[in-house]
Amino acid sequence: MIWALGWAQVVSWGTLYYGFPLFVLPMQQEFGWSLTLMNGALSAGLLVSGLCTYGVGAWIDRHGGRALMTAGSVGAALLLAVWSQVTSIALFYGIWLLLGVCLSAILYEPAFMVVGRHFGSDARRAITTMTLIAGFASTVGIPLIETLLANYPWRSVLLVLAALHLVICVPIHYWFVPPRGTPVAHATISAADEQDARVVMRRRLRDPVLWGMVLWFTAYSATAAGLVFQLVPSQKALGVPSATLLTAVALIGPSQVAGRIGMMWLGERADLRVLGALTTGLIPISILILILSPPTLPGLALFAVTFGMANGITTILRGVAPGEWLGREHLGRTMGLIGTPMLVMTALAPLVTAAVWSASGSVHVMQWTVFAIALCGAAGFWFAAWRRQSTMKVAAALRSNSPTPPGAEAGSHTGTDSGTGAGAGAGAGER
Repeated sequence: MIWALGWAQVVSWGTLYYGFPLFVLPMQQEFGWSLTLMNGALSAGLLVSGLCTYGVGAWIDRHGGRALMTAGSVGAALLLAVWSQVTSIALFYGIWLLLGVCLSAILYEPAFMVVGRHFGSDARRAITTMTLIAGFASTVGIPLIETLLANYPWRSVLLVLAALHLVICVPIHYWFVPPRGTPVAHATISAADEQDARVVMRRRLRDPVLWGMVLWFTAYSATAAGLVFQLVPSQKALGVPSATLLTAVALIGPSQVAGRIGMMWLGERADLRVLGALTTGLIPISILILILSPPTLPGLALFAVTFGMANGITTILRGVAPGEWLGREHLGRTMGLIGTPMLVMTALAPLVTAAVWSASGSVHVMQWTVFAIALCGAAGFWFAAWRRQSTMKVAAALRSNSPTPPGAEAGSHTGTDSGTGAGAGAGAGER
């Protein structure tokens, strides 16, 4: 299941996200549309994807992920085929608005929800393995699409990508995604538990840990999107040669994979607080390296490796932290709640950073803005970690001060060994 879902992620990310920029130039040559106007379609699609995330989580909680993810892959294939026939910018935007709905059903967020609910306490290892495979999306997708575009018209290449979704993703999502989540560590949630879901979500909305995590992952997404989208143009504006820049950028992908391999090796031994502290420290450090070091290959390579490793691990934490820190009950809704602002900022961050750069006229002002956003993410993590630790200490204190169970008290009054032993065993188990 995990290996299959990993390769479905490779196809989905490789064709729809990493593949999008490769079609911009041939479409511009044919239609004369501006690059900014065409890139806006991707931002619109990502925005729609973010707005759909909570609904996707609620659906997966109620019905499981099979029908949703299968339908998302079918829709992506059909819309890629329609894209191959596009003749107007309005139709192009319409396609990407609908593709945004499909993205919300087939990319990381729904896959994390399905895996988290199905594997329960073993979800960390499963998510780490899946993201390790999915980390090859750009490595596989970009060269494949570039090779196809070098030999065939862009419209024909889109039809090939549509076929990949039908041949690979649709069967995987139909055969390997459980029809209804079957959590290992807790009872299956049924439609009759909708009232319970509302109660649980209202309680979580009052939990400061949730809001710390929202800030953490939303700021992280804004940081990553702003860096990735502005990296090439900003470094070119600073006079970095294309060969140097491409060499550095090429290190990000392998560094992400290296970080995920480290996570796989550590397994359950790695405390979530340690991993969060590591990544929320490395991301601002990587931005400082980018700003302060000379724009040469050593500095850019150090930035790429530092950022890539932190980014690779944080992707796993997105799927793991909600279940481990907030509980696995109604996990889809919880992850959808966290994911909505996160994906919205993924869509808006490139526009915001471009606006800051344009208004200030300075690459460094834009980069310092991204650095400040990264610090907000670190603050969100530390706030969530502190509040969770405080809550756990209070809960432990309440357990230690709780009255002796009735069975143990009765046993001590009668002086029977069996009664005393039973009470002691129950107390030890509760502690």
